[in-house]
Amino acid sequence: MHLSQLWPPLVSFALTIAGIFFMLKFFPKWRLMDRPHEYDLKRAPIPYSGGIIFFIIFFITSFLFVDITKPIAGVIFGGLLITFVSFMDDRIRLSPILRLAVQILAGVIVVLAGIKIQLFNNPFGAPIFLDQIQFTILGEKIWLFSALAIIVWLVLMMNVMNWLDGIPGLASGISTIAQLAIFFLSIQQFHIVDQSAVITISSVLAASTFAFLFFDFPAPKILMGDSGSMFLGFMLGTLSILAGGKLATALLIMGFPVLDAFWVILKRILHGQSPFRGDFSHFHHRLLFVGLSERSALFFNYMICAIFAMIAVALRSTFEKFVAFLVVFAVMLLIGFFLFFRQKSIDITKINR
Repeated sequence: MHLSQLWPPLVSFALTIAGIFFMLKFFPKWRLMDRPHEYDLKRAPIPYSGGIIFFIIFFITSFLFVDITKPIAGVIFGGLLITFVSFMDDRIRLSPILRLAVQILAGVIVVLAGIKIQLFNNPFGAPIFLDQIQFTILGEKIWLFSALAIIVWLVLMMNVMNWLDGIPGLASGISTIAQLAIFFLSIQQFHIVDQSAVITISSVLAASTFAFLFFDFPAPKILMGDSGSMFLGFMLGTLSILAGGKLATALLIMGFPVLDAFWVILKRILHGQSPFRGDFSHFHHRLLFVGLSERSALFFNYMICAIFAMIAVALRSTFEKFVAFLVVFAVMLLIGFFLFFRQKSIDITKINR
């Protein structure tokens, strides 16, 4: 790693720390606080929506250290849209349909900026190409199947990261690990294709989320809110594409949260509930239900994510990553059965969200 590559994460870390101290001082005066009474939590309100710092740091460092090409500009505008609407949602609880529409629009912005997925590597045979159907919008050649894949992928990553934010420190910690994995993968591939932008942005986000973790870790002094978790999911999804179509890698790193998201959605639908309505049925909540402390649950999730992140960085072929994802699935099934049979009631007022 060249010495010049240390400046972006160092600047990001320092600016994040400074920004958080600013928010801790002024957010209470501006009434930007969470609402613990809505969850029957017996604690004082905590400064909320602190996750806007991630976009601010990304915006500043992009203009300082990154060549602002059309794709990067698209990522900036998409990130701004997601952060702004999520900040409003933190304040006034927007409709789930409106939030979904905005997430799709952010994906459309990324597509119109020229970001594409040419193919999916098939672990069992020839690659699946996504450029068969093409058309032009606003002077940009669009591949239909690529556009659909990008939009679905970004919506998935945004919501998975958002649902991870059920325990303070979880979304920021997992995002740090995931961004570091993308950083190291991009470093490895630099001799093949110029990954300068991805290397810089991933290191900036890893440093920023790591700095936030000092204040987000239980007992938290500030919470990121949807403003942070949605943006982090958007950036993870986008960078995994810009890094050379590393969707399988990101999926492996986020294997537990993704499988948990699908399980919770299926469970809600089977019980006649809205899939958009939040509850305490996520994997990280179930760890609390069997008696783990918040910190123990966090370290368990960090360990699982870090193990599969290292595996994702080490593996080369799509088939190897497919097998690894099956291992993730099997491990989660085993843990799920254990949690189901060992679950006991817990006072949710002790969950410091």
